[in-house]
Amino acid sequence: MATLSTSSVGSAARFIYDCGKRAKMYTSWSLKNPGRRFYTCCQNPDNRCDYFEWYDVEVDGINGDVITHLNNRRIFLEEKINLLEEKISVLEQDIGKKKEKKIALKKKNGQYMKVMFGVNIFFLAMLLMEFIK
Repeated sequence: MATLSTSSVGSAARFIYDCGKRAKMYTSWSLKNPGRRFYTCCQNPDNRCDYFEWYDVEVDGINGDVITHLNNRRIFLEEKINLLEEKISVLEQDIGKKKEKKIALKKKNGQYMKVMFGVNIFFLAMLLMEFIK
C-alpha cells in the first residue's frame, strides 16, 4: 500500500464500502507512486477497513520523475526550514542572555555611580570643612 500523505485532499469521496463509511482521498508520496491519489477508509489506521482504490492512473515516465524531483525538493526545503528555525531559536536565546547581562551591567553601573556620587560628596564636604577652618 502507498504511503499516506499527512492530510486528505479534497472532501469525502463518493465511494461507500464494507464498513459503511465514506472513503477519503489521499495522496501517495512513495517512490513507486509519487503524487498518485487514492481512496481508502477515513477511519484512523487502527480501525480502518481494507478498502483501497486508486483514483487516477499510475504516473510514469517523465511525469513521475518530475513529481519525485519536486517532492524531494520540498522535503529538502522543509529540512532546511527546520534547521533555520533551530538556529533562530538559539540566536533568540543568546539575545535573551545578552539582554540579561546588559540589565545586570546597568544595575551594577548604577550602583557604582551612586557610590562615586557619595564619595564625591564626602570629599566636597571635607574640602569645605578645611576651607572654613
